[in-house]
Amino acid sequence: MESDSKTISNSSEDILSQFEEQNISMVSLVKTLLSTSTMPHIILITLLSTILYIVAKVDSLTIFSSMVFASLSVSYCVTALLSKNPKISSWITLPDDEQKIDSSKMWNTLSKFRICLFPLSVAGLIFLIISFTTGENGVISDANKSIPLILGMLFVIWSIVQGTSFSMWASSTSAKPSSKSTKSSSIRFSLIVILSTIGLVSIILAAVFYQLENLENKLGDSIVLAIPFCLLAIGLTIGSISYSWKFKKLASMKPNLQKFSSRWTIICHLFITWHLLTIWRQNFLTPSNLQVFFEEITLMIFTVFVAIWSMTSKGYRSKLKLITEENALTWGLGFGYAYAGSVAMLTTFFDDIVTVMSIGHGVVIVTVIFIHRLILSKIIGNDDSSVEVKRIMDNSKKSNHEEESNVEDISNEIPNNKQNDDVNDEVWQEDTDVDWDAEQEQPQIDNIEWDETIDID
Repeated sequence: MESDSKTISNSSEDILSQFEEQNISMVSLVKTLLSTSTMPHIILITLLSTILYIVAKVDSLTIFSSMVFASLSVSYCVTALLSKNPKISSWITLPDDEQKIDSSKMWNTLSKFRICLFPLSVAGLIFLIISFTTGENGVISDANKSIPLILGMLFVIWSIVQGTSFSMWASSTSAKPSSKSTKSSSIRFSLIVILSTIGLVSIILAAVFYQLENLENKLGDSIVLAIPFCLLAIGLTIGSISYSWKFKKLASMKPNLQKFSSRWTIICHLFITWHLLTIWRQNFLTPSNLQVFFEEITLMIFTVFVAIWSMTSKGYRSKLKLITEENALTWGLGFGYAYAGSVAMLTTFFDDIVTVMSIGHGVVIVTVIFIHRLILSKIIGNDDSSVEVKRIMDNSKKSNHEEESNVEDISNEIPNNKQNDDVNDEVWQEDTDVDWDAEQEQPQIDNIEWDETIDID
C-alpha cells in the first residue's frame, strides 16, 4: 500500500512539473521586452498606434490606417524571422555603449530610433505592394476596402489567442510549489474562498465603473447598482465549476492536485470576471470610444506578454525554434500592431461595436472555461492512467506468482501419481499359480457324453 501511494504521489508531481517547468519566467521575459536596447520599438508602437487610431476616425483615411497597421504587423513578423542573422540583429538592437539614454542631448535620443528603420522600411515596401495589388487599379481591384473589416473581425481570433495564452501562463503559475508547506484545504473550503473572492472583486470593480459613469452618485448607490453584475459573475463561476466538477472532486483527493486546482480555478475565473465586466459595460453602461480604446490597448499589452511567453516556451521545445527569448520582442510587436489595428477598426469602422466587442470577449470567456476543464481532465486522466498501469502490473505479478505456485503443486503431485501407478502394476502382476497342463473339468449335462463323436450326415 505504501508503494502504491508513493507511486501515485510521484505521478502527480511529475504531471504538475510539466506545467511548472515552462523554460522562462515572466519576469525574465518582461526584462527582455523592456530592455533599453530595444526600448525605441516600444515607444514607436505606442506613438504609431495612437496616431493611426486618430487617423482612422477620419472616414476618408480609415482604409489607409488599416493598411498601415497591416503593413507594420507583417513587417515585424518578417523582422523576427530574419533577426537570427547577426547583421540584421545589429540593425534592430542598440549596442551596449548606447543603451544609457542621455536626456540632455536631443539628437542622441532621436538617433536611438535608427533601430526602427529596418522594420519601417520593410513596412513601407509591404504597404506599396498592398496598394498596387489591392488599390483601385490593382490586380485585385478595390480589395483594400475589405482590410478594415478583416482587421476588425480578427479581434475574435486575438480573443482566442488571448484565452489560450493566458491559460498556459496561468497553469504554469498555479503549478509552482508554494514557499510554505501548508496543509491543503478541503474542497468545500476551497469553493467558499473562490466564490468569496469572485464576489468581492466583481462588486468592487463594477462599483468603480458605475461611480465613474456618474460621479454624482453616492458610493452606496454604485455598490447597489453593482450587485446584479456580482450575482452574474458568481453564477457564471458556479456554472464553470459545475462543468469541471468531476475533475475538481478527483483532484481534491490528493493534496498537491488540490492546491493546483484551487489556484488554477481562482486565476482563471478572475480573468473571466474581467471580460464579463467588459461585456456588461458595453451593454449596460456607456463607455466612450477613447475609454474602450485604452482599455483594449491595456488588454493588448497583457495579451502580447502572455502570448510571447507561451510562444517562447513552445519555441524552446520546437526543433525549428522560430520564437526565442531573443526575438520575442519583434514577434510581440507584430502581434501588437495587428491587435491595435483590430481595436482601432472596431471603434471607428464598425457601426455596431457593442456586438463585435461582446462576441470577442465572450469568446475569451468560453475559451478559458473550456481550457480550465481541459487542464484538469488532462492532469487527472494522466494520473489515473499511471495508477491503472500500476494496478495492472501488480495484478500481473500476482497472476504470475499464482501460476508458479500451481506449477509447483503439479510437479509435487506427479511423483505421487507415479508411485500409485507402480503399486497398481505390481498388484495386477500378482497372479496365483496356474497349472495350464491340468485337465479342465467339463460341464455336466444330462445324457451327454463329451467324449462321443457325433457324426452329422
